[in-house]
Amino acid sequence: MPNDPAPGEDLIALDRLAGYRGLLWGTGGNLSARYSEADFLITERGTRLDQLEAQNLVLCPLLGEAGQPPQASSEVQLHRRIYQRRPDVHCVIHLSPLYTTLIACSDLELPTDLVPEAALYLGQIARVPYIRPGTDDLARAVAEALGDDRYVAIMTNHGAVTVGDSSLTAFRRMETLEFLCRMVVTARAAGLPLHGIGQQAVAELRRSVYHTRG
Repeated sequence: MPNDPAPGEDLIALDRLAGYRGLLWGTGGNLSARYSEADFLITERGTRLDQLEAQNLVLCPLLGEAGQPPQASSEVQLHRRIYQRRPDVHCVIHLSPLYTTLIACSDLELPTDLVPEAALYLGQIARVPYIRPGTDDLARAVAEALGDDRYVAIMTNHGAVTVGDSSLTAFRRMETLEFLCRMVVTARAAGLPLHGIGQQAVAELRRSVYHTRG
């Protein structure tokens, strides 16, 4: 473990929060945070995220080989490829919450204009076809799907990845994604039609928010 505790403390806090919010099950999922220009921290292979401790975080080289270091999460390459592609990303979250995974196992469309938070936090959601987990093929496909300006990717029959310039931003996107998926699945089960606000309203909303922040 490196001496600077800040990135590790962020990941521990997020993992506990993810458990509290019902986004975790078993030992599934992995989180990471950029540590320096050359390294990132990632959760250890086989760790229950809601019980994460400092000793369960592994320092990984940004330019390391697939599967290295061996104690890191089996999806270490997924995180590595995203950091390599996106210098703006400082946190990567891969989880498989129930409703998000239901959407990942279906062809249901996921409109992001149903609620303002989804329009603001999620943007355009990338979808990646099924590729065997833990492989560099999957890592490359997700990094490519995110490109230079997307922040959310749903992996078919697997779960989702959210990224952000901070751990809080990446987590907010995962939480919003799960809420949106729950809305869509619940409405589908109830036969309830959903109506979005439309792309023009989304554009106006984003302009208003960004203008206020500026």
